[in-house]
Amino acid sequence: MVMPGYDVVTKGTAGTGQLRMPPEWAPHDAVWLQWPAERMRGYPGYAVKLESIWLEMTRVMHTEVRVRIAVSTEAELERLGGQLRHFGIERDRIDLYAIPTDDVWARDNGPIFVFDADGRVVVTSWNFNGWGNRFAWQDDRAVPAAIADLPGLALIHAPITTEGGAIEVDGAGTLIATRSSILNPNRNPHWGHQDVERAFRDMLGIRHVVWLTGAPPEVCEALGDVTDYHVDIAARFTPAGTVLYCDPSDRGDPRCAILAQHRADLQAAVDIRGRPFDLVPLPTPGIYSVAAGGLNFAGASDPWRDQGCSGRFTDAAYTNHCVTQQQPKRPDGDLMDRTFG
Repeated sequence: MVMPGYDVVTKGTAGTGQLRMPPEWAPHDAVWLQWPAERMRGYPGYAVKLESIWLEMTRVMHTEVRVRIAVSTEAELERLGGQLRHFGIERDRIDLYAIPTDDVWARDNGPIFVFDADGRVVVTSWNFNGWGNRFAWQDDRAVPAAIADLPGLALIHAPITTEGGAIEVDGAGTLIATRSSILNPNRNPHWGHQDVERAFRDMLGIRHVVWLTGAPPEVCEALGDVTDYHVDIAARFTPAGTVLYCDPSDRGDPRCAILAQHRADLQAAVDIRGRPFDLVPLPTPGIYSVAAGGLNFAGASDPWRDQGCSGRFTDAAYTNHCVTQQQPKRPDGDLMDRTFG
């Protein structure tokens, strides 16, 4: 099959040769956040619920790494500056930029930073569509381009639609993903796994893809999972090459069959050198209830109701990606702080 529309659009100058996505544990030049805003998800309570958490994340992170924050409007940017002063959070390692956003998930809609063959940082954009058109996405889709424009970085638009939380890389050429998310008609209709793997090769330097099954739409809907089962609720790489995965041993967990299938997928897989993975199970957290009418969590099974749980339930895991997006440090160690102004 010839992949439709495979003309990768490039803006700016990138070196010739292969692009490469570094692993998440590689040294960071900065970490990006998108700040909660009143208009997100259609009701002010969403931003109110999240802002204190975002302030605490910023306070903790900025002592270790530069924090760059996309704020929806100039007015919100000014207000956030006041919030940081009020809570005694120093601005010396925090940069604020007025960039319109629809939601807070920089991990999913934000840029995926890669290196070109000359070690220069390049921004890639993956056509974010609100997790399969579930939520507003027009502003979020434009975030990678807006960030690339700040220092004049090269920008490359991918030929497929996906989210940062949908992929897991080891930095050595291997990627893990779920079929149910990336090969979903709500993102990439009529595209097969070989076509998608080609895009990963060209955009991220991936030479080996491990596909996990994921979960069908009705299961994701029951769990309140809008991602169509991102890989980050299934498995993650570690620097030592070990793969952490969610343990299916809790028979009371409605995801048990899905987790068992993912374990079988990983046991049958090999790394880029043809070696079996060293697999380490992680327990799944106890499923907890949230007040009815809260965030978009859905569907509790009868056993939970029988135990007296009320409200709705969330699909949680100790493998989950955070809401941030990392901007890697150049391989030569040259910081990019000066280029962002």
